Amino acid sequence: MKRIIHLLFLVILSSCGLGSKEGADLSKDEIAYVQSLGILGEDEKIILFNSQLDTETSGNFISDKRLASYWIDKRDNSKTKVSYVYYEDIDTIVFKNLYKSLTYASFLEVVKKSGGKMRIYVDGDSSVVWHFYNVANRERNKNFNR
Repeated sequence: MKRIIHLLFLVILSSCGLGSKEGADLSKDEIAYVQSLGILGEDEKIILFNSQLDTETSGNFISDKRLASYWIDKRDNSKTKVSYVYYEDIDTIVFKNLYKSLTYASFLEVVKKSGGKMRIYVDGDSSVVWHFYNVANRERNKNFNR
């Protein structure tokens, strides 16, 4: 019985994330926090934002200039990851739909022209994930020849 209660608690906790938000729906404090991480410029606009927990712990976003992702581990700084890639440095964006998985979030795997890779995690059902993927590709294509 304790295991069932613990499992239910974890499922409820994992469903309490922010999910996807339009950039305009982020508060000034949330935007300032993302800027403090060094992955959002003063003149840059977030188009879509997704978080599996809260803004101070995780965030994945599409801006008018880049794709970015962060995970802040307050207990173990060595597990903190902050990464981004500008559109002109992207070779390919691959969609990995894991929305039916209880333990994994879907993600966009971004292949850089330099050969490196990064992931943009998207929490939500398949329509949310597809929307995120389509917007990421639209922005990349729009900014490709800048």
